[in-house]
Amino acid sequence: MMNLALVGLPQAGKKTIFSLLTGLDPAKAPKKGVLAFGVATVRDPRIDTLTAMYRPQKTRYAEFEIQLPPDVTPEATRGAEWLAPLRLADALLVVIRTFSNPNIFHIKTTVDAARDVEMVDMEFLLADLDMVEKRLERMAKDNKKKLNTNFERELALMERMKTHLEGQNGLRTMELTPAERELIGSLQLLTLKPLVVVLNTDEDSAAAEAALAPLLERLRGQGAVIISLCASIENEIAQLPEAERAAFLADLGIQEPASHRLSRAVFERLGLISFFTAGTDEVRAWPVERGALAPQAAGKIHSDLERGFIRADTVAYHDLVAAGSEKAAREANKFRLNGKEYVVQDGDVIEIRFNV
Repeated sequence: MMNLALVGLPQAGKKTIFSLLTGLDPAKAPKKGVLAFGVATVRDPRIDTLTAMYRPQKTRYAEFEIQLPPDVTPEATRGAEWLAPLRLADALLVVIRTFSNPNIFHIKTTVDAARDVEMVDMEFLLADLDMVEKRLERMAKDNKKKLNTNFERELALMERMKTHLEGQNGLRTMELTPAERELIGSLQLLTLKPLVVVLNTDEDSAAAEAALAPLLERLRGQGAVIISLCASIENEIAQLPEAERAAFLADLGIQEPASHRLSRAVFERLGLISFFTAGTDEVRAWPVERGALAPQAAGKIHSDLERGFIRADTVAYHDLVAAGSEKAAREANKFRLNGKEYVVQDGDVIEIRFNV
């Protein structure tokens, strides 16, 4: 299961967002400074539609793992506790505070989102620079370097990266070939990891985004996904009974909580898509990496299905819904039999044919 690390400065709202994504009771939020783990649900409305169509006994959304390390600690040593878990994460979610509340302190005494982004960026950058410098030191002492066919190529790449980082530029802004990325993959460099930035705003999220337009444009240019939400309001919505929640959202003129959009944005930034299995027993979303072949998708359901894979009986979600039922979709010839080379598409509804 893919893993996301949720990070940020103290009092940015990380615990609340962790609770929103995992569904854990905020009253049972992890203690300060303790590494916490949870499983986040990807709230995909397509699953709700399929559930209404099939009326299954069970419904399962796609999921991903989420960890909440200790707060980012500016000017701490590069070996600080909050850094180690980030190396193992597949992507980073950085929570930035834009809301004003005199009762909630800020380590810099004032709220300045642009400054805080730069502070977190700098900690990631310095951690990567430290990692690259240590790697260069080890390479200089490597007596077996002549036996490593990639040694000279890696050395040149490390020197380039060191220069880039010393110029206070994260590695997302450095041109790297797929082969170069593979060469340095084991270093788990933070400024190369996929990034989602959450602006924890006051009630007017649109105003917060407008005020930070140049910063957000730069971040998007580096591949970051930006989501704005008011964590305190989202928490209130999450605590309401289902019926009251729907009425509350209707009064606000919105279809779903922003935390649901956030779960999907993180899922996509992790490089994942969903395919679905649907029947009267269960409707379920299965996460696979974008570009996965049909046998790999089958293996997500059960290893026997991958081992004995014959064909994937597939219909696109929108074709199935437009037809109104599985029977109607089959009569309209919307289902296709696909073989081992078929690349699974986001939203495919699949039935695996296999023999073991």
